[in-house]
Order: sequence, then structure tokens, then C-alpha cells
Amino acid sequence: MSDGHEHTVVPEDSLLLFSGGLDSTALAAIYRPALLLFIDYGQRPADLERRASRQVASVLGLTLAEVELGIRAFGSGLLREDGGAQPSAAPSPEWWPYRNQFLATAGAAVALQHELTTVLVGSVAPDGERHLDGTPEFYERLDALVRYQEGAIKVVAPAVGRSTETLLQESALDEETLGWTASCHRSNLPCGQCPGCWKRVQVLASHGVEGYEWGTTS
Repeated sequence: MSDGHEHTVVPEDSLLLFSGGLDSTALAAIYRPALLLFIDYGQRPADLERRASRQVASVLGLTLAEVELGIRAFGSGLLREDGGAQPSAAPSPEWWPYRNQFLATAGAAVALQHELTTVLVGSVAPDGERHLDGTPEFYERLDALVRYQEGAIKVVAPAVGRSTETLLQESALDEETLGWTASCHRSNLPCGQCPGCWKRVQVLASHGVEGYEWGTTS
């Protein structure tokens, strides 16, 4: 399992779970996986993420696959269309129970279909401060579980020890490409008022890019 540091070795025959956000876009640029996978799992901003994923994949010259995963009924919080009531265990407003486990499992199934060996997940270091499924320990356990099963697909979070700011520096993405990324939690147009939008504005500003509207950086 990756330790999340800069020297992570990622095989060429890998699949990256892709939302069109800053983290997954930076990883796509750094590692150039064989396949990007966008999953519509019922999240509120699915259309925004789909458009961003298509545009960024096109700009980077990478292959994008799209699938639907019927877990809408299990969601909660900001990411669910009706703002579904959250269980008392919810650690943050955007928490969707077991989301990363669902998505990594779906990614592993698609990886098998495409004869790929590894699923890359875009969790970064601050994610582990908000959710257990963003920690190195979670991915170590998930990797062991998925590799134990037929197909022996690996699950790797290559940036789990790094920040988004560090990833962007390493990726050398230009301002135009960054402008196509999207990170809103509650709308198909960036709302500017949710944790996803706040993070995007803050990170882009630290990277010398102003603005948060999708498709533009000014």
C-alpha cells in the first residue's frame, strides 16, 4: 500500500476515480492512468462533475469512462439532492456513509473489465482530518480486502500524505485546465458557499489563480 509520499510508484495499467475536481485532476496529470472513471452515484452535483470530467479528460488527452452506481438511497448531507438527514455519527456536513468504499469497489469492478490492475483514489491528507475513509489506515485495509478477492485489484491513494497545494505544484497544470475543474457539494453550478467551493477558492488562490466559477479562473 502507498504511504502517500512523493515517491509513490503507480503502474501504467491503473484506473483513477475521477470527479473533475482539483485533486483527481492533479493526479490525472501526474500519473496519466490508462483510464479515468467518473461515477454518478446520485450526488447532487453529478452533472457539474460529469461536465468537468469530460472537459478535463479531453484537455489532458486521457480516456474517460462513465458509469452509474445506484447508491442514492444510502446518501446523506449536502451531497444528497434532498439534503438527506445525517446520522449522529456524521463527522461533517457533506458526509455520505461509506462512499469511498462504494466507489473504490465499483472502480475495482470496472478495472477488471478493462484488464487493469490498480484503482487510484484521490484522497489527500486533509481528508483524513474530516473522515476516516480519507486516512492511510482506511486505504491499507481496503487495499487488503480488495486484493484478497478474485482479480487481486490493488487500491492505492497516492496522495493521502500530501496536500492539494502540493499536488498542483507537482502537476504543473496551467490556469486554463484548472479553470475547468469543479468541486461543489450541492449544486450543478458552483454555489461558492459549500466546503468544496471554499476549498477550491483557497487552493487556487494559493496557486496564484483567482475565481471559482466553473470553466473560468477569473
